[in-house]
Amino acid sequence: MGRLFILHTLMQKDGGVTHSQRGSRLIAWLLGNTLPWALALSLANDVQTQTQVEAASQNSAATSEKASQGLQKRWNEIGIWGSVSFDAPTLIGKTPDARFGNVGVRYGRVLLTSRTVAFEWTIDAVPMAILSSKRFVALPEGGFILNQARKSVHGWGTAPIGLKFNFRRNCRGQPFAHATGGFLYFNEAVPESNAARFNFTFDFAGGIQIVNSSRRAFIIGYKYQHISNGNRALVNPGTDVQMIYAGFSVFK
Repeated sequence: MGRLFILHTLMQKDGGVTHSQRGSRLIAWLLGNTLPWALALSLANDVQTQTQVEAASQNSAATSEKASQGLQKRWNEIGIWGSVSFDAPTLIGKTPDARFGNVGVRYGRVLLTSRTVAFEWTIDAVPMAILSSKRFVALPEGGFILNQARKSVHGWGTAPIGLKFNFRRNCRGQPFAHATGGFLYFNEAVPESNAARFNFTFDFAGGIQIVNSSRRAFIIGYKYQHISNGNRALVNPGTDVQMIYAGFSVFK
């Protein structure tokens, strides 16, 4: 309102000038009073935009830095995995030609980290395991004749003790070493009929785990697993298998 009053006063004082001169003075007055405000508003907008760009850049850099730090202490891992055997050595167990496969779900927690290594405790639940081995069976053909036949037995179990070490934890591809201990319970005695249904298990594994920036991980590796009833039955031949396994997990 103050500016409008000043403008009205100027127009009254210029009663003796021409319309052209009055228009020129009006344009000059408008430019002199509005241009500084326009420049100030433009400068404020530029400063605000620059501040937003810098903040976004800092947030992006912080996110990238956090992702590049790799596995962190107190992270939880939830995943699923499966494995299948390709050989049955007799290094510890004495069951040749055994075949074994299983599927499991895993919970893990990173307990310790160093500059390059992450230590994780894992717990595996195994809802399905299949052990196939050759057994002697009696065939009533003109008397009883012993013959070998392959038989598959199903089981389930858990491995509550798991020690996992991820090396180069800051990298996308992380070599790992893993050892677990637990048990399996089968619907029949394995690997022979006079053995036991309840068996202890332990395994040693190694491979590579690929962890992306969104904390999703793919794992592939080699596993050597031993199955034994711990001399809790008449016989304890035990079973050793070499396995290839793979899985997918998410760190949170």
